[in-house]
Amino acid sequence: MNRILIEDTVTDVLTRSNSEIEVVLENLFPGKRLIGGKYNLDDHRITLYLDALEEQCLILFGSLEPFEEYVRVVLAHELGHANDPELEYLSDRLVNIRGSLPRTRITLRLEENAWRYANRLLRMENPAVFDTIMGQSLSSYYELLPEYAESAATTA
Repeated sequence: MNRILIEDTVTDVLTRSNSEIEVVLENLFPGKRLIGGKYNLDDHRITLYLDALEEQCLILFGSLEPFEEYVRVVLAHELGHANDPELEYLSDRLVNIRGSLPRTRITLRLEENAWRYANRLLRMENPAVFDTIMGQSLSSYYELLPEYAESAATTA
């Protein structure tokens, strides 16, 4: 991975979004999950985990050829969280709600909000890569909530 290329990619996406949010590049996610990017509401910062992003790219595409685009899409998605006007409200609801199905519905709404932002920002650059990443990201929610997958397919 060429770190300078990744830094240039981050700068380009931030410029396109007119965002001055801080983006931190780290190698490893401090946990067992395969998290490629994370927006932190408390410090208004995005962290991209480069090793996890590489692994995700390999799993999804079988190579690192689309890695730069993969980083762009994940960053745009995290910017979607950072710019989500419902984020605080939905995050508070998530903390206070009981039951896995209602929690999944709220989490799906957070994810779809972020993907809508990312879609407006850069989907048209490479729709095949964008749609593949977004589809993979949302698939586990749609498996649990198939009624949402049907409505998402008709509005796409």
